[in-house]
Amino acid sequence: MDLEAVLTDPEGFGLTTASDAQRAVCRMIAGEPLAELGDNPAVVEMLGGQQAVTALPGSPPRLVCLGAAVRCAKSTIVAAAAVCAAYNGDCSNLKPGEVPRVNIVSVDLDKAKETFAKLVGAITTSPHLASLLVGRPTADSVTIRNHSGWPVEIKMIAGARAGQTLISRWCLGAIFDEAPRMLGQSDGVVNLDDALTALRARMRPGAQIFLVGSLWAPRGPVFDLVQARFGKPGADVVVIIASGPQLRPDLYTPEYCERIRLDDDRTYNSDVLSKFADPEDAMLSSVDVAACQRANDAIIPFKYGQQYAAIMDPATRGNGWTLVVLTMAPGELWQVVLAREWVGSRQSPLRASDVLSEMAADLLPYELFEVHTDQWGFDLLQNIAELANTGLLFTMLTRDDEVDGKRLETLFGKRQLSLPANRQMRADLIALKKRPRQQGGSQIVFPKTADGRHCDYAAALLLAMQALPDAAIANDAPTMTEDERLAIEMLVQTGRQPFNNALDRMMG
Repeated sequence: MDLEAVLTDPEGFGLTTASDAQRAVCRMIAGEPLAELGDNPAVVEMLGGQQAVTALPGSPPRLVCLGAAVRCAKSTIVAAAAVCAAYNGDCSNLKPGEVPRVNIVSVDLDKAKETFAKLVGAITTSPHLASLLVGRPTADSVTIRNHSGWPVEIKMIAGARAGQTLISRWCLGAIFDEAPRMLGQSDGVVNLDDALTALRARMRPGAQIFLVGSLWAPRGPVFDLVQARFGKPGADVVVIIASGPQLRPDLYTPEYCERIRLDDDRTYNSDVLSKFADPEDAMLSSVDVAACQRANDAIIPFKYGQQYAAIMDPATRGNGWTLVVLTMAPGELWQVVLAREWVGSRQSPLRASDVLSEMAADLLPYELFEVHTDQWGFDLLQNIAELANTGLLFTMLTRDDEVDGKRLETLFGKRQLSLPANRQMRADLIALKKRPRQQGGSQIVFPKTADGRHCDYAAALLLAMQALPDAAIANDAPTMTEDERLAIEMLVQTGRQPFNNALDRMMG
């Protein structure tokens, strides 16, 4: 059963006016050559460039992410894909009574009904497809015969804790409707990460997963996947991002698009251009944050002549204990050269002495012994650091939302802050919100996720606005010799002598 034919045939789903881009989506899903559509500018742009067209796999990809504008038949396309998956799927070696499924999953049943309704409507009104029916459709499921004659159920499923509803049957395919609005593992109990984990061991050979929907806020598993794989298709993943004018030029005329843009710019970006849209109360633009990230998350080593500052946001249960080290590189660009996080839980909280000892070892290559922090447990942490012989000294800073927030916004806006490609740091920064105070001014809000995090990297970077290092000094001579540095590192690693006493002697 061919997906493009099922979608466009009057006796299938009847989309006889399918655009070239919609037909191309079908071929990408099926792993078929794009042929004459490969040179279509809309198709090339949907994949992220000509190099992506060339890199398309010659077989159905295991996962397809389709982020598309509204009213572009994406639900109809994946409904047709569900029928093809049920009919074409591998039912070999199943035991009597085992009925595999094609799952249509959404955050709740209401949001899955549109895709399911289109599927049932097409099956029941098409003589060819109706001949495949086994019994009558129910309110949330329909069963059809596989090409082997085996019954396959297509069922609507609401998201559930850890994907429990997905593990009871073999799976010939899974459609996650409105996937961009589904949460990640750290954000909630009902989440896409757990659902995908539950499915993978139940997938039959050749089965595909579809993440479908209009793009939404710049966070979550779909956002991360688009950031990592758009323009880089492979046998495992193909990401397709399609705007309204690309998929449905008949509807999305320039006049129609301009009317939506004038009414609501955020809706225009999300529902027409198919771009991730920042919430109205977002403090930082996701575009600015992405532009400030480097190509990788590698630590930038110490450079003589540059000044460094260490800032931490401490915690022991649930939320992360974060550490960032900054320097000013030539060209008035502040760099986060090191970013590290320790995460405990209520059942297994962090040991402050262990964290501080590891922190001291991380900071040693930068010749840093002073760490800036807020007032949380300040005196207690200083005592623990001394008892653990870490050699660390703390300086207390008090965050000023107005001043620090404005400076952080300015650095991102002017691209004067270089960040590692750290997924958690990006998520923390994008999640920051800014809300007006009744008495005037604004307050920075740190949303809390289900796992206890509250934008911990962002909290450290905000505090860092009061401790930004100055420009490089003229004298690039090292403050300690290489032999001294190696000796101190050995002392820290072996623990044979108190670190702070050794340091006093070295620097004496």
